[in-house]
Amino acid sequence: MRAAGHVYNLLSSAEENTIHHGVLRILAEVGMEIQNDELLRLMAEAGASVDLDAQRARFPVSLVENFLAEAEKQDWEACQPRVGGSAGVYHGKFHDPESNELVEWDERSLAYYFKLASRQKFLSGASMLGSRLAVSGELEPLYERYYCWKYGAQEGGSVYLDELCPYLYELYELRAAQQGKTIQDVFHASVYLIPALKLGRHEAYQVAWFRKRGLRAGVGDMLALGGTSPVTLAGTVTLNLAEQLALRIFDWALFGEKKLSIGGSMSVIDMRTMIYPYGRPEMALANLMTAQMARFYGASYSGHAGLSDAKLPSVEAGYQKALTAIPTLLASGSFWMDAGLLSTDEVCSPVQMILDNEFLSALSHFCREFEVSEESLGLETILEAGPGGSYMDKEHTARRFRHEHWQPKIWSREMLAPWLAGARKLDVDQAREQAIQLMRHNDIGSGLSAAFDMDLLKIIDDARKKLVI
Repeated sequence: MRAAGHVYNLLSSAEENTIHHGVLRILAEVGMEIQNDELLRLMAEAGASVDLDAQRARFPVSLVENFLAEAEKQDWEACQPRVGGSAGVYHGKFHDPESNELVEWDERSLAYYFKLASRQKFLSGASMLGSRLAVSGELEPLYERYYCWKYGAQEGGSVYLDELCPYLYELYELRAAQQGKTIQDVFHASVYLIPALKLGRHEAYQVAWFRKRGLRAGVGDMLALGGTSPVTLAGTVTLNLAEQLALRIFDWALFGEKKLSIGGSMSVIDMRTMIYPYGRPEMALANLMTAQMARFYGASYSGHAGLSDAKLPSVEAGYQKALTAIPTLLASGSFWMDAGLLSTDEVCSPVQMILDNEFLSALSHFCREFEVSEESLGLETILEAGPGGSYMDKEHTARRFRHEHWQPKIWSREMLAPWLAGARKLDVDQAREQAIQLMRHNDIGSGLSAAFDMDLLKIIDDARKKLVI
């Protein structure tokens, strides 16, 4: 018995078919702009209708249907619910737990944040996109790798400039040799479709450059209702599905992969302020609709969720994270959180990271498999206790309560009277104390050998001489 990953139908069968036919028309009539002749030729070989002058690949209905028929499907009935997270670091401020101020990053705070993430049981560590330390903008992707490897985080995979490709390749050659792996095993890079259905010249060049060397750069996307996609949920979900299927066919044409997976990162444009907020009900609804369509196609689904627009840890932050996290987990059977993030990725908060870890702990318990058996029923114990009986002194209780009941670390475990008589700490107070304790006792030591550190910095210095004016 489990709570997450079951069928959750918002859409009728007729609505599913309406969306599907819309997806087919977008793929066949609009297609995807790919500003690279080499990649377009590969798309043509895969069966796409390619216009080199317009730099457009269109996907005939027969191609899409054949791909869907042959692709590796997800067995939704056999999937086990999954909950996890990591601490993402993006452009923005560091929330200093001691001063409670939003400040600029320095090397010590970055190393501390990575270490704090590694100590949270339900996080797989930290990741960083670009460099949060003061470096030349042209060199950010190189420093991203350097600082992530130095302090034990996962690089986000930025590339930015075409001219950086050879230097990134050199870094990964060193990394592979240091770890005794192949470069394919350690390589990580991503580019993004910024406007919908358009792989720009630089992003396409970077994908092609690494592909020639046997490496795969991922392609991500995000849609904004009313900005880069239709203002309606139905329109944006349809466009996202078309774009996701186009990217899966792209993966097949370039790398031979036929895995059918669908992602979703869809939220609104706030028409008053023009920001792209995360803590809105539309994000949850888009995830629910797309998870249902993923089942329609036999695809796996992973939706963007568990994020907030609040500037500091607060009730707003908690509600917004739960608003998108719980429905996404229930419908898709999986949930991944970028822990610690606030203000639409502009704030990285150690306090919020600890609070998010507690939330992930609760969600992990919520979605795990619960046993329904003669033993778990405890029928003999019920018969023994009889009417009005107590179960506190029963062997069945002592044997099973630690496994059956979730044990919080921060959330309240006392009634009002003892809380009033004690320190009167809230969850945010306890999280802040934990964050401060590690900050005050944080050893910023490098995880790189002196020789490897020097080799990495030499490559970065070569790039500086060539690229930084």
